[in-house]
Amino acid sequence: MTGYQGIKYFLDRYKKAELRDIANVFGKDLSMSLKKHDMAEELATYLSCSPAEWMDFMFERDLLLLSKLVSMGPDKPLFLNPPDYPTILEFGGIISSDSAEGEDYHKVWITEDIYNLTKPHIGKALREGRRSGRFEIERVMIGYLNLYGIIPFEMYSDLLVDYASSPYSPGYDNVMRFIGNNPITKVYHWYDDEGNLYMCSPSVEDPGQLVSDRKAFTEAGEYKKFSIEDAIEAGRGAPYFIFGMNTDTGQSLDMMLRSLGYEGDDLIWEEHEIWMCAQNPEVNISLFDSVTSLVDSIPTEEMYISYLRIIADYANNAPKWVLNGHSAEETGYLRVDPSLETSEDGQEDSHPHWEMPFPTISDGYSDVIETDPQLDSLLSKMPLGFPFGMAIPHVSGDDPCPCGSGLKYSNCHGKIKS
Repeated sequence: MTGYQGIKYFLDRYKKAELRDIANVFGKDLSMSLKKHDMAEELATYLSCSPAEWMDFMFERDLLLLSKLVSMGPDKPLFLNPPDYPTILEFGGIISSDSAEGEDYHKVWITEDIYNLTKPHIGKALREGRRSGRFEIERVMIGYLNLYGIIPFEMYSDLLVDYASSPYSPGYDNVMRFIGNNPITKVYHWYDDEGNLYMCSPSVEDPGQLVSDRKAFTEAGEYKKFSIEDAIEAGRGAPYFIFGMNTDTGQSLDMMLRSLGYEGDDLIWEEHEIWMCAQNPEVNISLFDSVTSLVDSIPTEEMYISYLRIIADYANNAPKWVLNGHSAEETGYLRVDPSLETSEDGQEDSHPHWEMPFPTISDGYSDVIETDPQLDSLLSKMPLGFPFGMAIPHVSGDDPCPCGSGLKYSNCHGKIKS
């Protein structure tokens, strides 16, 4: 099967609208007036005959992956950690992939025809992307999305305009042109919430849920301001990006993981997974997997607990999507604290707990209690000095219960709310 035939066979599975979208991402205009068969045929011809042209529209990540596959040779499988989102090359049928059900890897490879098709052009495409500044523009674009998770489109546009006007950019006109042609603005990054248009990171699985979760943490404040340098850092290495590794908590995390034997791609994957787990507004045991999976190789319990705390410290200082880019340390919301608890079988297990802010006590509330006979009677039965007041902030059913149990409020104290 030739390169054209293989791509055509792959594209035949798509509907007309999907073919148009794929063509748009690869820099090709397809008319919707064409029949589906003719659209697939025209797109397959373009992809198989004009690799130098469509490579100029690919993510840096896609080109680096393609370069690695070319260096390995045709039909040589590359086993990757499962990415948060597939490559653009997979959408177009340029590279073949397979993720077996139940397996924790993603297998990709290129056929001999695709190898022969792309090998003469991949080196030049990478050099041109670096020379033109296009790759750095991509990092800024996806970096802001990775920092916020989801962001109003108007705010996102303002950030990119600020970048285009900054000394960092390769020129305002170049930035605007690259933005218009970049896959980031063309695929799976738009979200409409009752007329409010958002851009979201491709790593966000459920934009609607993230928007909903944020409404329970409105006191976290407005969107945190991130610098262009922050965006470049958060956009580097996508989809396995990581942010904050130049901080004290980030460096401690990196050193700890290296001491456990993580290196290369495995190290990048573990750090990225910790970042992703830290974004979850609910308790996520997976946050500590990189340590708990190696518990038998850790010499002492003290060292084991210290490793858990290193992860917790990083997670508590990392920007959180649900908190508009603010951290748990900055807001007091969703701090995670690993502690040892005794399980049903008598063994000590480590569990992460989200901590809500300490309650505030209303100084004048005791006066109200004294004027109510029923509450006054209750007060006389309580221990001396027991604090009364408005002790619990508003908590929605899906929030962690403020008592620190690690359960959702609806499954804990919410059941016995009077």
